Amino acid sequence: MRLRTLLFDYGGTLDAPGVPWVERFLEIYAAEGLSEPDERVRAAFGHATRCAYADSNIRGFGLDQTVIFHIDRQLEFLGRREPRLAAAVGARFVGAARADLAASRAVLTRLQPRFALGVISNFYGNVHILLEEAGISPLLSTIIDSTRAGVSKPDPAIFRMAIEKVGGTAAEAMYIGDSFEKDVVGARAAGLQTAWLCGTKERACTNPELVDVRLRDLAELETHLR
Repeated sequence: MRLRTLLFDYGGTLDAPGVPWVERFLEIYAAEGLSEPDERVRAAFGHATRCAYADSNIRGFGLDQTVIFHIDRQLEFLGRREPRLAAAVGARFVGAARADLAASRAVLTRLQPRFALGVISNFYGNVHILLEEAGISPLLSTIIDSTRAGVSKPDPAIFRMAIEKVGGTAAEAMYIGDSFEKDVVGARAAGLQTAWLCGTKERACTNPELVDVRLRDLAELETHLR
């Protein structure tokens, strides 16, 4: 069946080549000399994520505000209220994200004449603002943010919601994301084809039969779709 629709994750997919937010924070903190165990930083990231979902104000935030909110809550959890550190980590994170979003916009611009495009993201209610800032929104037929939709990946319902908005069938659509559990498993359960954006690091896969395409970066998708 002809592929008509491409649906993308946001975090770790459009804003980085297969690298989740928490992994990027671990790398940046290490570069800034923060001497905290990885598991402690992961716990801080989890705390900040829960805070972000609970705070309705974030629905109006752009990328800079969202990242600073997250970093402030992480450092609060770690007992490291250091403005210099927060500013340095934020600048590194946002700078890299903007560069990767620009690269993703170029890929989506080339794909848009051939496919209906959309984004499905587990996010804080403001992913549409981040996509607008990045110049990606005009290329999209739908944007589904879990906070606004009331359902999150890997629930198949959020993928079906996007298909209904774009039109066509699930079998004619592919979902591209970096999380095997949330993106690949959820999309396949909804009947979509799947592309797993693994990045450059080797990642274990418990059910490789669920993956139609493995990607190191988003640009490789164009090769598979020729």
